[in-house]
Amino acid sequence: MPMRLLVLLLVLTSVSCRKPPAQPMQTGARGEDTTLGTVANDSLAGAAAQFTQTFYDWYHEHNDRFDRAIAERPSVFAPELLKALRDDLAASANSPNEIVGLDWDPFTASQDPCDPYKVDRTTHRGDTVLVAVKGTCTDMAPRPGPDVIAKLTRAGPTWVFVDFRHAGDAGTLLGDLANLRAGRDSATGRARR
Repeated sequence: MPMRLLVLLLVLTSVSCRKPPAQPMQTGARGEDTTLGTVANDSLAGAAAQFTQTFYDWYHEHNDRFDRAIAERPSVFAPELLKALRDDLAASANSPNEIVGLDWDPFTASQDPCDPYKVDRTTHRGDTVLVAVKGTCTDMAPRPGPDVIAKLTRAGPTWVFVDFRHAGDAGTLLGDLANLRAGRDSATGRARR
């Protein structure tokens, strides 16, 4: 009997100490991986992280105004993202009494920024680098994860932001801007009838 118990304990110990199976990739509406993945510490990741931190430092110094970032720093955004942000700003300017565009900060994924924002970690996805960014509010307990995940790619000798992902869900800035545009287009179509 004691030998059986010993064998049973060994079996249970080996099963409980096994590495858990890899989690399946979680995907968002566009099929992109919504997990951050393995941390990268190479020079490519470091350069993307530095670019991102420089932007967030500048953004904080300019009162977290995304309209100002679009006007004064357009070269840090990929053309598709820049156009979508400009279209959203124009739609909001044309309808000052209605919310027809973003009503939150697209680069902090919040309505109440938690400055200063600091790069938390980076990872690679082919030619794309994901940079997790975390707010460091001084009046709150530290958050367990990032607030937003910036998606960057190289554009010649520098980097550009391709998209921003909300860390709390699978939503992306480009996805949100597309949905807002579709809502405006739908409302415009109903108004013309």
